[in-house]
Amino acid sequence: MTKFRLFLISVLLLIAPLSAMHLEPGGSGKAAQPIRILLTGDSLMESLGPQMQKAMEGYENISLIPIGKRSTGLSRPDFYNWPEVLEQNLREHHPHIVIMWVGTNDPQGIYGQTGLGEPCSREWLKAYTYKLIEIARLCQKYHARLIFMGPPVMDEEPLDTQLLKITDIMRRTCKHYKLGFVDTRPLLADSQGKYVHRAKMPDGRVADIRWKDRTHITGDGNILIMNKLLPYMGSIIPEARPDGKRLKHTSRPGRTSIRIR
Repeated sequence: MTKFRLFLISVLLLIAPLSAMHLEPGGSGKAAQPIRILLTGDSLMESLGPQMQKAMEGYENISLIPIGKRSTGLSRPDFYNWPEVLEQNLREHHPHIVIMWVGTNDPQGIYGQTGLGEPCSREWLKAYTYKLIEIARLCQKYHARLIFMGPPVMDEEPLDTQLLKITDIMRRTCKHYKLGFVDTRPLLADSQGKYVHRAKMPDGRVADIRWKDRTHITGDGNILIMNKLLPYMGSIIPEARPDGKRLKHTSRPGRTSIRIR
């Protein structure tokens, strides 16, 4: 690699974060290039996706493609094969960013594998890690930036302890493979990390953030999620600049980059 190329890459690493979009619900702006974002996952993403679409109507050059499917996860490809479905959508839509929210339905036997012990045991988590890596490799194959969203806090045991273990292995896998990760647990919990049904909103209201089933997330709860997720998304989307110059990709030290096509 030439010295000039090394210099150019170092400059892009420095300036790209400064050119990232500031995304917030109901805001406006324009991405430097058309950006396609694939929203995948279980019923939590099914409810979040449409709200995100509505919240981002004011942003130009950014399109969201929701393909959530309730009662799904990575443990049971015999019921719903996310790697297969994801690859089909990667080929069809060519997204730049894939956001996947799974885990809540996964504490069960992993299809096709025996001798793993109880769900979320050490051997089970090792097998689950390979499921996460399979998704990551598919996104890498199609040059898409992957962001995993961890499962939320729950008001039921042993489910909450199991989901905490899945969150931890998801976080560590994302860190090792330089993937994006958004931890949703603290967004819907009290200061001790425990489940809460109502919370104070940014506008000062106190509102229900979970439905009566104590699992699914209300519109107000999803606002708390979006307040975390949208800035994260914005940090990897280059913004159209007033001088007309547009970055071909954006990156930060320790993160993979997106190639805008």
